[in-house]
Amino acid sequence: MSTAHTRVPLWLVALLCLMAFAFQGTRGLWDPDEGRYSSGGIHMQQSGDWLIPTVDGETPHLTKPPLTYWALAASFTLLGHNEWAARLPGALAYIGTGLLLFGLGRRLCVGKPWLPSVVWGLSLAPAIAANVVSTDPPLVLFETAAMYAFVEAWSREGAGTRRWFVWMWLAWGLAFMTKGPPGLLPLLAMTLLLAIHDRARLRMMYLPAGIVVFLVVAFAWFGVVVAQQPERLGYFLGYEVYDRVFTAVHDRNPQWYGAFEVYLPVLLAGTLPWLAFSLQAAGGPANAYRTLRSRLRERDRHWLLLCYWLLVPLAIFFLARSRLQLYVLPLFVPMALMMARPLASWRGLEGRRAVTVIAITALALLGLKATLAYWPSDRDSRQLASQLRQQLATHPADEIIFVGMRPFYGLNVYLPQRVDGLEIDERRFDYSTHVTRQEFCGEIARRERTVYLLKERLVPGFERALVDCGLQPARLGSVHADDNDLALLAPGAGTR
Repeated sequence: MSTAHTRVPLWLVALLCLMAFAFQGTRGLWDPDEGRYSSGGIHMQQSGDWLIPTVDGETPHLTKPPLTYWALAASFTLLGHNEWAARLPGALAYIGTGLLLFGLGRRLCVGKPWLPSVVWGLSLAPAIAANVVSTDPPLVLFETAAMYAFVEAWSREGAGTRRWFVWMWLAWGLAFMTKGPPGLLPLLAMTLLLAIHDRARLRMMYLPAGIVVFLVVAFAWFGVVVAQQPERLGYFLGYEVYDRVFTAVHDRNPQWYGAFEVYLPVLLAGTLPWLAFSLQAAGGPANAYRTLRSRLRERDRHWLLLCYWLLVPLAIFFLARSRLQLYVLPLFVPMALMMARPLASWRGLEGRRAVTVIAITALALLGLKATLAYWPSDRDSRQLASQLRQQLATHPADEIIFVGMRPFYGLNVYLPQRVDGLEIDERRFDYSTHVTRQEFCGEIARRERTVYLLKERLVPGFERALVDCGLQPARLGSVHADDNDLALLAPGAGTR
């Protein structure tokens, strides 16, 4: 694997920055995911507790390791509470991934090392995901960094090999601290690759210094949390690992056909327009398949690497029973490299044709991003905050509680009030953990200067429950969110 030592062209950096930051702050934060992560970063910044993330300021939220929350908290500290700050870590991760792909392109796409970066940056899925507040863009960055170090180590001999493997393990540790075990799927793929094709390099990869670095980076936080709260170990291993893989507890497309419905459209549409160009450059799908099969039979190291990198994680994604579209975002990196290889010698990307194709694709994606940025949504926390701000102008409150529905935690970016949810039995209006009226009323009484948001159909029952607690609820108005008209109630607005 030889490489030419070329510098990253400035036009490529400019292109990635344009795609990353275009319309960055135009759209409000969409709940639940963007709101939940943003709220976690804000509460971490405000509380100074960088160990235990929360989305409501009180209840620990440990579904993911804290690295994304750390990045968000730092961004909010620098830029304030706004959409720009919330989306900055994802945008920077998108740019960083594109630059790492240039480095990978020097090894795997000799002659046009910039091409994998362009394919990645101007593919539909990565370009859109760059402006989504999520753990997935940072995960892609650290996985790509680990794979870059792996490719460098696999391509070298001597002392430099071990150094690159240590860097690889550091990146795997950061990937694990971003999303836990899913961040190590490419590591599993590379382990299988070397176990079958290069066992001597496999022993070198698992060097003690690298393992130590990985264990410290990946597990230090988990160790501290479990030491303070031993019951969390069962939660991490059971609910967050076993249940996501083997059960339908999380209710995220667990059906046997769920993977086909969730992943295939994303993988196909998300590669537009480059998959079509790549197949054309390869002489059509049939010829592309024959060429790939021939390369694999010849033990072509480049194609073996890319196939293992893509197919092993993909198989696990299909088998696991918790499935969401963004889970497969890391796969677009090896796919970008695979698509770039036949494109490197395609006449359609020579000279001015390349400039034209890149420019048209970039403009089309910018148009799509603009459409999404201005498209109205009932999940937009900024729109809901504007409605609530008017309602609360005459009735100051410290808390906004969503009754019997998922809270809009993104409101924490726009409003000073604390946001939380109240789980209820719609027949009794009890907390799920409270079985007596006394306990229910005590919890309501504890929440002073609180307003409640709930669907219209729940209003009569909730009002009766408040009256039973000795309160005279007052209706302050209504707002519209999540495809529902929501009533705004103040339980203490009347007399006890």
